[in-house]
Amino acid sequence: MAHGLLKLGTDLNQIGKKIARGVSRHILHWPLLYSLGQETVRRGLLKFPYESKRMLVDYGMGQIKEAYRRNAVLVWSSAFSPTELYYALGITHFSPEVASAMVASFGFQEMFLKEAESRWWGRDNCAFHRCAMGGVFLDYFPRPRAFCASTHLCDGAVLLFNNLAARYRRPFFLLDTPLKQDHGALNYVVQQLKSIIASLEELSGKKMQAEKLEEAVACAEAARRELEEVNRLRRHPLSPFNTRDAIAYLYLYFNGVGSPVTPHIYNTLAWELKEKINGAEAAALKPPRFRLLWLHMPPIYRNNMLAYLEGKGARAVFEEFSHVYWEPMDPGRPLHSIARRMLSHFGHGPVERRLHAIKTMVERYKVDGVIHFSHWGCRQNCGSVKAIRDFLRREGIPLLLLDGDCIDNRNYAPGQVQTRIDGFLEMLA
Repeated sequence: MAHGLLKLGTDLNQIGKKIARGVSRHILHWPLLYSLGQETVRRGLLKFPYESKRMLVDYGMGQIKEAYRRNAVLVWSSAFSPTELYYALGITHFSPEVASAMVASFGFQEMFLKEAESRWWGRDNCAFHRCAMGGVFLDYFPRPRAFCASTHLCDGAVLLFNNLAARYRRPFFLLDTPLKQDHGALNYVVQQLKSIIASLEELSGKKMQAEKLEEAVACAEAARRELEEVNRLRRHPLSPFNTRDAIAYLYLYFNGVGSPVTPHIYNTLAWELKEKINGAEAAALKPPRFRLLWLHMPPIYRNNMLAYLEGKGARAVFEEFSHVYWEPMDPGRPLHSIARRMLSHFGHGPVERRLHAIKTMVERYKVDGVIHFSHWGCRQNCGSVKAIRDFLRREGIPLLLLDGDCIDNRNYAPGQVQTRIDGFLEMLA
């Protein structure tokens, strides 16, 4: 047994080295690779700070394995598309934006970015999309049967998916989400969801079962409740869970709504947080000197921004993309529930929605200051900076603006970032 585990770890290490050298890229197309990864996780060869994190990695590897299976009915979906539909129909989905984040977390992003840029994808485009295109050009990603995107927040995603659909000669299903949130907008989205379901049924040869759709919405609602509980526990002064820990769980936020696994992972995380807050080791924990709210996403590549903050006695205790923005979902009215979730994102529509959400988070987590990471290429995010700055100034909340890129680390200057953080913390003091 011990010999087998040692050999498994050695094999995975060799695979990792080959991938890092850009050799044998088609290794990534082997479902066996992800089965090996799952075995590594399940047998304890990799250590995780939380059991829920182990469950998350196991779940993610399983999803990727399914995407690479031969004859899989695979749909590429944008970050904000209605994933409940895929789970209800038993269709595998793959997010190139989430894949870009994973590539950056492993440190392979420069190869992908350079490949896209060599094919006229300019550096003013969002690096999530540039990295995804690099993966396409290099043939790292699984080949889809169709593409599905929504117009949420990101014009770049719609253009990317339209480009990819033309490249692969596959159908493209677009969900147009109006800026309004009235009854007419709700019905408009519901009708589009019905049309997308019909297209997915034709694509997959499967018929949507009403009970399966209700089950997916019930799972989405259970996940919402469990995430709310996690977020409630994160308000505690001694909660050890922060933005640095939460980055990985955003995989569920974008990719797991509607899965029966997602509520179990959140439930386990909530239980673990309760144990840590109420356990004996809590006596050794100290509340941070400064509690911070992080807007947009932190960089995914290896960096020391969040660790540097913690070394200075500050902590990003919450991040914008973990905020539960949608109301309870009714499995008895599944399409209306999905449509309401689609329409209610705080970053979609007038900037006042985002400002209201920021104020809610500032008050709920009792933060001393806010950091806005202005991801280059994200027009929606960067375009609201002035409104956020003026709003927080009126509210008397200090704000630090950090310019940078979530995926592309080639312009990351640690010294400059640390200098700006030092100045911000001096102001808070």
